[in-house]
Amino acid sequence: MTRRIAPAGAVLGSLLLSGCSAVGTPEPACRPLEVAELPMLGLMRGTWMDEERFVLVDPNESRLLVYRVADGLVRIVDGRGSVDPALNFMFPVDIQPWRRGYVLAARHGDQEHGLERDQERLLELDRHLRPVRMLWETDMERVTGGWSGDEVFAIGQLAVSRDRLYVEAIRLDAPRLSESLQQEREFAEFGLASGPGALREVAAWPGFSGELGWVGTASELVSTGGQAGSVFALRFAPDDPFIQELVGEGRRLGAFPNLPAPFPESLRAAGGGWSGWGPLEAGSYPAGLYADRDSLYILMRDATGDAVVWDLHRIDPGHDALVGRVRLPTNAPHVGLLPGHRYWLLQEATSGVEDPLRPPIRLLLLDAAAIRAGEPVSCD
Repeated sequence: MTRRIAPAGAVLGSLLLSGCSAVGTPEPACRPLEVAELPMLGLMRGTWMDEERFVLVDPNESRLLVYRVADGLVRIVDGRGSVDPALNFMFPVDIQPWRRGYVLAARHGDQEHGLERDQERLLELDRHLRPVRMLWETDMERVTGGWSGDEVFAIGQLAVSRDRLYVEAIRLDAPRLSESLQQEREFAEFGLASGPGALREVAAWPGFSGELGWVGTASELVSTGGQAGSVFALRFAPDDPFIQELVGEGRRLGAFPNLPAPFPESLRAAGGGWSGWGPLEAGSYPAGLYADRDSLYILMRDATGDAVVWDLHRIDPGHDALVGRVRLPTNAPHVGLLPGHRYWLLQEATSGVEDPLRPPIRLLLLDAAAIRAGEPVSCD
């Protein structure tokens, strides 16, 4: 048998493409991503499209923004630019990989009929981010004297596991309610219905009293990969926060990092809802749940010192155990993360006291391998 040896030029090209140089210069563990435009800050929602590209939703402008790590913003997808007007979308809230494309949670706006026809939908997008069909639409609608509907609405986040879709949303606590719009938080599971590609709700995990009022987290619903892949939610019970596996009755994991300080009463699930940006930014609390491969990560905000610090605690859900911690290279008041195969995207934001919809400070690219290994990540 004859061995074929690649030309030296091909080997060098391969090394350069993989982020290495011929002399083995490592890629920095942290570097800023130079971008000219970012979504107005709400909660960072999006997904990696491949190792080099990611897409973020821009709710207030009804669009999707596609970035490349080497070039910044490379494409804008207008939510009102579909060939089929019935597939136009407003206020996109989250996007996740789905089958050969993506699933998008957004509203369908009808300017002629106003809010009565401003229905929330789940849309299927192709791999080029073009809407191809509606998968689901809520039955929530305004009626005389109030609201009506049995299904979830106000979807805030998506997670996908195999052929199932999971949402973080709210639901009316009665079939018909007055203008007070009483509501309960829920996590719900959708499966394929009998129609081609359609979705229907198949399971739900109700929230705790007052849990909807919590706004300190940038991510609360994630899916893990691998053979034992599952879906998990960050929950805020009246006693303590915990992680729940969204299967059956909902297994409560015992593993959870210690809180840097007692959980403030004003931030507890039963504390009466939103208490303002001041108490939130003075508090130390779990600020997000994330997943990478078969691991879960809790982002902990620690405001007990002179500056806010952020720790990423790794959890093995199979063994229900804490297995490591990484200090993130930021002291920003607010942080969001987007885990990827090669990079984790870190979004920094200023205080929300003056303007909740302020633009982010910057985006950082963190080396995913360093995070998985529990190695220190520095931007110096």
